[in-house]
Amino acid sequence: MNIRTRLTLQFAGIVAVIVVLSHISIYYFSSQYRATQFQNRLREKANTTADLLINVDDISVELLRILDRSKKDLLFQENVTVYNFRNQVLYTNNSKEDFGSDPEFLNKVRSTGEQVLVKDQVELVAVLYNDDYNKYVITASATDTYGLRKLGNLMEILTASFILIMIIVIVSGWIYAGRALRPISKMVNQVNEISASNLDVRLDEGNGKDEISRLAGTFNKMLDRIEASFRMQKMFVANASHEIKNPLTVITSQVEVALLRDRSTEEYKNTLTSVLEDVRRLNRFSKRLLDLARIDADALNAEFIPIRFDELIWKCLEDIRRNHPEYTVTFIPELPENEEQLIVNGSADLLTIALVNIIDNGCKFSPDHKVTLSLSADENGCYFTCTDNGPGIPAEEREMIFEPFYRGKTTVGVPGHGIGLSLVHRIVNLHGGTIQFESAQAQGTTVKVFMPNAK
Repeated sequence: MNIRTRLTLQFAGIVAVIVVLSHISIYYFSSQYRATQFQNRLREKANTTADLLINVDDISVELLRILDRSKKDLLFQENVTVYNFRNQVLYTNNSKEDFGSDPEFLNKVRSTGEQVLVKDQVELVAVLYNDDYNKYVITASATDTYGLRKLGNLMEILTASFILIMIIVIVSGWIYAGRALRPISKMVNQVNEISASNLDVRLDEGNGKDEISRLAGTFNKMLDRIEASFRMQKMFVANASHEIKNPLTVITSQVEVALLRDRSTEEYKNTLTSVLEDVRRLNRFSKRLLDLARIDADALNAEFIPIRFDELIWKCLEDIRRNHPEYTVTFIPELPENEEQLIVNGSADLLTIALVNIIDNGCKFSPDHKVTLSLSADENGCYFTCTDNGPGIPAEEREMIFEPFYRGKTTVGVPGHGIGLSLVHRIVNLHGGTIQFESAQAQGTTVKVFMPNAK
């Protein structure tokens, strides 16, 4: 069931409930009003008959019966009966037996003053009439044919009006729902026209104030992210292809040149050494790509364990010194009194990759291959800094340094692929931390990393 039909049915259902309740109320109060009015007429007839029969001496039973029969306002099946204190009939204007003649009922009238009975559309009002010598009970009964016909007519009018109202409501609800959903239909058509080849197309946000406009705005923001993701993916594929193609081309060229003619052992050795360096470069690049893919996989199913951050840094320094003995790293930790503040939740392998990349970048870009590390901690987490004396990062490039394969002007001549900082940024974010750069051109760079502790 589409939204337009659902909205129409819901709207019609709500209106139907309201109309039914209002019609029931109208019919109920009309019925109560009819009953009250008719019972008042019966009560007046009973009291009038009692006054004439009991208080007027010149009125006999026969004369009163003649007067009753000559009345123009005689009701259908009208029966007025007067009972004395012994429940004996003193007068009746109808030979038909009155269903209010039960002695128990008459005695109840004398105790309460008035009673009302309804039987098969015949309504009876019994009232108590006192004089100096007797307690009379007068019953007046009849069928309110006129009032009941009016109620029946009212029921027909209410039923017909309900059907007419529901037809109008359903038609108007269908039209209204169509108009209300028209912007959504327009949005659906616009979305269907968007593909990978025209991700720059955006939805019309209208007046920008209602919910549909906000939905279009939200969708446009999502398209911005998708377009940026596609652009980065294309850039990533192009850069990755370039980084892979270059060493493969160099390797192929060197091998082809070496096979053109016979060469000396020394020449073959030099060729193999050059090929080995290109293979190692390709291997490092492949490892970085695998690290990127691994981070994305760990982000979906990460299982972190408590790790002492200072011990992790010492382990990273061992790896740096083993692989790059020419690097000089000075580590100045400021350990807190509470050692639990040094414990963070995370993946030791991923954090090692991040820290090693930070330290390696600092040493690689420093002319003397020296960096200074510091570590402090408080109740919030650990604060790690790495300071080098390299060329610094220009202000216009700082927003791009976390993009894969991006390399700034100051990196010219320095080996690398532009993946390291992207790895670091993803790993730190995965662990709920933050990374900041403080740098000025030709004045070095300070990398600040905050990692929340295990608490």
